[in-house]
Amino acid sequence: MNLYSSIAAIAFYTIAAGMQYRDLNRDLSRPSLLTGLAAVLCHAVAAITAIHTVNGMDLGVIQVLSLITWLICLITVSASLRRPLHNLLIPLYPLAAVSLLAELLIPERQQLLQHQPIGVLCHILLSILAYSVLTIAATQAIVLALQDRMLREHHLKGLPSILPPLQTMEAMLFELIWAGFALLSLAIITGGIYVDDMLAQHLLHKTAFSVLSWILLAILLCGRVALGWRGKVAIRWTLWAFGCLLLGYLGTKIALSIIIHVSST
Repeated sequence: MNLYSSIAAIAFYTIAAGMQYRDLNRDLSRPSLLTGLAAVLCHAVAAITAIHTVNGMDLGVIQVLSLITWLICLITVSASLRRPLHNLLIPLYPLAAVSLLAELLIPERQQLLQHQPIGVLCHILLSILAYSVLTIAATQAIVLALQDRMLREHHLKGLPSILPPLQTMEAMLFELIWAGFALLSLAIITGGIYVDDMLAQHLLHKTAFSVLSWILLAILLCGRVALGWRGKVAIRWTLWAFGCLLLGYLGTKIALSIIIHVSST
């Protein structure tokens, strides 16, 4: 199932990227949309079957990367139905295809989680999804900063001509932040309920940075609603929050490695 769905997703992504490049600076066409949706659907099957194995959950780097690229494509395709964001799919489709190809070709030692309560597994998956969405938001913030700088310097060709309008990019940034904030909130709640003895499991580092990231995002969203924060202020707070989450995520990977090592001995 994983092999066939991965090959199908790679083929659909390649075709969709070519169709999207052909329609550069045009409205999203129905064939491009349907091909992209087929790729995302096949990728979903491939990502799920790669992580959920008969021996346990495999949360290796390549498997997580495939899940992240799938989520990025899913969000961007869905957003393209409402906003002119389809040009962003031109580099994203090949990136997703490469992640699937790496999953098929690069041998990796399985990092299986076995005999874990369903609540712990939900916490781990929610943490990965929150990290994925906020990674997209951080990338969006960097692109937004670059786009704003180029427009202020009157560089109207190249990147600014391909990207959606500045207001559209900023609106999408805050949609991503709201989604990431919701997922991070659920991850923190499930972690507090289901993860026992954080000190013994070396999870205090991850929890502290995750909560700090949550606080920064909460301040940013309150500032957006109450004070209309935007532009450079929004970009800075987004990157600060992502930086904290990145440190927390690295701590999680270390903790998972320790848990897996203990489970296998």
